[in-house]
Amino acid sequence: SSRAPSRANPRRPRRAPTMVFDVFGRGSKTPPKSGAPPARGKPLHLLRFDEGSKKFTLGEEALDCLRAVKGPVGVLAVCGRARQGKSFILNQLAGAAASNDAGFKVGPTVKPCTKGLWIWSAPIPTRTPAGEPYHLILLDTEGIDAYDQTGQYSTQIFSMAVLLSSLFVYNQMGGIDEAALDRLSLVTEMTKHIRVRAEEGAPGKPRAASAAELGRFSPSFVWLLRDFYLDLADSDDNGGPSRAISPAEYLESALRSVDDRGPGAVAKNAIRDSIKALFPERECFPLVRPVNDEAQLRNLDALSNDQFRPEFQSGLNKLVTTLFARCGPKQIGDDVLTGAALAGVAEAYADALNRGAVPVIATAWQSVAEAECRKALDKALLEYDKAFADFASSDDAGRFVDGDDDDSATSLHEAARNAALDVFRRDALGAVGSGPRQNAQNAMDAELTRRRKVFVEKRRAERAAACASRLAEAGTRLRAVADAADADPEDVVAAADAEASAVAADSGLGPGRHALLVSWMRDVALSSARGVANRVKARLERELA
Repeated sequence: SSRAPSRANPRRPRRAPTMVFDVFGRGSKTPPKSGAPPARGKPLHLLRFDEGSKKFTLGEEALDCLRAVKGPVGVLAVCGRARQGKSFILNQLAGAAASNDAGFKVGPTVKPCTKGLWIWSAPIPTRTPAGEPYHLILLDTEGIDAYDQTGQYSTQIFSMAVLLSSLFVYNQMGGIDEAALDRLSLVTEMTKHIRVRAEEGAPGKPRAASAAELGRFSPSFVWLLRDFYLDLADSDDNGGPSRAISPAEYLESALRSVDDRGPGAVAKNAIRDSIKALFPERECFPLVRPVNDEAQLRNLDALSNDQFRPEFQSGLNKLVTTLFARCGPKQIGDDVLTGAALAGVAEAYADALNRGAVPVIATAWQSVAEAECRKALDKALLEYDKAFADFASSDDAGRFVDGDDDDSATSLHEAARNAALDVFRRDALGAVGSGPRQNAQNAMDAELTRRRKVFVEKRRAERAAACASRLAEAGTRLRAVADAADADPEDVVAAADAEASAVAADSGLGPGRHALLVSWMRDVALSSARGVANRVKARLERELA
């Protein structure tokens, strides 16, 4: 009997196909329910191996394309052996199958057309079943186990595709047999070359992550069986009649451990266990042969829809719908990646490979999240300065600096702070409360407090200087009154009182004006009045003598 269908991923609910997405760019005139059809684009080289430097290089045009995508991104990668139609499937998804030059490179010879990793330049706007918008990136991979590859290179390309994707489609010809499973031994090799965290293993001897550990970060998996001709049926172990089984049951049956106790069984079961652990959310999709004519088979992208076998066309439409429905935004743990974050993670992984190091998922994400959060912080502070500039030049700023409990002043300052927070929340990466994001927000709050304090101190110093200048002018006028030949003490007192009242009433001179006034009255006004009084006294004494 057969095993039950593939279990649902405990990380997120299984996605139901809730939308029809015909992106062939020919045939149906009905636009996808998720929005406008994808823009016509071109393939961009994301990752290639430079034979001269013996290093992996990333294409700047592809990175710029990723960085330009705002908000969450998902990545649908198609991987498999060379010359088995990976690029054809991606061209259907991209809606670029008008000619061999329109989409990902497809050719009729045995020489592989795709080298390294490529992305489609026009991200496809779509939505999750819950209605959340994101952009889908299509990723084409070089065929694994091509005649001009080393085993290490194949593992590195395979690993990069798995690490970057949110839906990983493994494309192969025919059914799942022992040879097909053996070709996926790259899964077990991949676990030797990737770590989840930097501290795994003893110093100097890093321990590779297990498939189960990587499974928490792995994409959803679809095993696409091309030119599939077998009947999906399971024979009864007791000789009874066979029964029809689903593609999911067929996949789980193929991944069931073998009972053979020989040395080969250990290796066979290791591959099966690795596939099940690395891809806990998995599905199988059989697709029949598209055409019977061999010449047409070598140039599928040149064919129109009506030249395909009806059962293939129907299956292809269903496949496109299924892939779009199963895909979703790329996540690392609980964090959803943006286009800029995806570009940063790709750079971090490629850098690790070039240094001969083991790519570390958590370390790569940490560095990318920190960099993006710093950028978000810088943008937020610019927004605060812009919003606060209007406030700083307003009358309300005076009441704010004076420390008055003025609702208008408080609301203007808080509006500037809220504008900064909106920018930060929009651009910062990581779950709310997570390390890099929380650290950046704490730094932002501290910086806003500092800038507010600096503004207050600067404004108070400016106003204190203005008040001192005003009182100096008042002192000059008062001494002029006191120096008059017929000056009277009462005149000086009256003039001093008028000057003091004018300064005290001018709130624009800041809260420190009152203390300055006390000093002015003591040092200038009282001195002037005393001088006049002494002159009057001396005059009277002369008159009485």
